[in-house]
Amino acid sequence: MPNTPEFLQLKSQQKKRLDNGHAEKSTLKILDILQKTKTKTTFFIVGQIYQWYPKLVEKITRDGHEVAFHTHAHDPLPDESSLIRSLELSKEFIQKFKPIGFRAPRINFGKKYFPILKKYGFKYDSSSYGEFYSQFVYKKVKEFPVSAWKKIPIGSGYFIGLLGNHIDKVYQRLNRSNTPFISFLHNWQILSPLKPTFPTRSYLITHPHYFPYLKNTSKSLEYLVKKFSISPMKNLLQ
Repeated sequence: MPNTPEFLQLKSQQKKRLDNGHAEKSTLKILDILQKTKTKTTFFIVGQIYQWYPKLVEKITRDGHEVAFHTHAHDPLPDESSLIRSLELSKEFIQKFKPIGFRAPRINFGKKYFPILKKYGFKYDSSSYGEFYSQFVYKKVKEFPVSAWKKIPIGSGYFIGLLGNHIDKVYQRLNRSNTPFISFLHNWQILSPLKPTFPTRSYLITHPHYFPYLKNTSKSLEYLVKKFSISPMKNLLQ
């Protein structure tokens, strides 16, 4: 879901029409890739996706994956009240799946939100970049940063698009010290929409750094799940 003002202002059903089934198709492709290697992982789910495709989220859990929360509508979170509103709008999703993990859009969050996460039953957050040892606990919520290497946010799906299979060299370097690598991919990096409404040509002209996000990374995902041991985020709490 793009964080453009024009998109965020749309009503849920307008967004669904624009999605045209893509979120479901791309997620099913990810599930198929993971099933081939019996890999289990964590899906950070936007609440509106559950409203649009409830059977899809149920399949994710049925396949043995962890379901975590990624706000109700990929919401910006400028203050505590915006987080509470997002959680309340996804109350049905939270009550049904009882997620214990949270990730904010654009990996942009702060400790001031942790008491709210604790109140709603969350046990960990992953809304920052950093080295694995920089994790911390605040108000009984643990922060697991998405991996960074020399302050470069190498755990972002951007770098899988940029480096492809060669990202494995970074993973191996960190794994040598018995350090877990925390990374993510977006569903739209696995299966490109047939008629995308974002990014526009004018956006790409002014934001050329976005191009690696346009690369189809399905082959890289297949390569990485075969080469590395991958597990759900919740396992880090053990």
